[in-house]
Amino acid sequence: MNKTKTNMDNLIKKIEQIPTIPIICQRIIEISGDEKAPFKDFVGIIEKDQALAAKILRVANSAFYGFLSRVSSLEHALVVLGINEVKSIVLGCSVYNFFSQSESDAFNRTRFWKHAIICSQVARLLGIHFNTRNDDSLFLAGLIHDIGKVVLDQYFHEELLQIIEYLSLTHTTFSKAEKEILGTTHYQIAAKLLKQWRFPEQVIMQILYHHAPWHDKNYGTNTIIIYLANVLTKLAGHPCHPEEKQIDLHEFANSSEVDFIIKSGFDLDYETTKKLISDIQEFILVETNNVMRLFG
Repeated sequence: MNKTKTNMDNLIKKIEQIPTIPIICQRIIEISGDEKAPFKDFVGIIEKDQALAAKILRVANSAFYGFLSRVSSLEHALVVLGINEVKSIVLGCSVYNFFSQSESDAFNRTRFWKHAIICSQVARLLGIHFNTRNDDSLFLAGLIHDIGKVVLDQYFHEELLQIIEYLSLTHTTFSKAEKEILGTTHYQIAAKLLKQWRFPEQVIMQILYHHAPWHDKNYGTNTIIIYLANVLTKLAGHPCHPEEKQIDLHEFANSSEVDFIIKSGFDLDYETTKKLISDIQEFILVETNNVMRLFG
């Protein structure tokens, strides 16, 4: 049998055996699909987990939300953010908690989550900057866009070690290293797991195509946002892994990928990109003791 085919079969079987996320997360998914679910039901579920409620307040008070007054209670957060946005925060935090128990000798989880948190906030910033419609999926997709890498670390550790060794030798992209070693990628792994966990289709598609938004025929605008958030987070000095190929700002600004983004209706040139990177770096400084410690 083909080695790649064997790897994929084993990988799929292992993913199917990964336990489901906590009951609080399942309940949020269930009632968020019920338009008649009372507001108090959301409050009641979240109040049972005070650590989670505190994280929601921390995100609500992030500089990127820009509220004039401090969000001081869970009820206030639900009002100003909206139920769908809070649902995204709950799902994101639940994914983090699920994968936070294992320490790795090869994959720096602190660096990983810092990249993820910044990316989630940058996605919101870009949504505002490009005046896209308010979409609660951006925070969640930005936060967990690379979750497949943690799945690799926790459930396919030996393969991840090989991927990292390949990265250190070639300094190629993480995706190319994965394809060489595994025959699949972290975003395909993530899409498989999130579908299994019954996450919203839009979020799954944004994660599946976050390296190639031109393939997303249904949620293209938001997938471009996640793609850009990931690239700009790296350009701002916060890659997911230090060995992966570095992005050159000049090359990126003049790339076919940016041509596609511009043709898709985004006003993006070199100076705009440079200004966005500066804004992101300023945000990181401002939020060091707030959102940047979301999972501290």
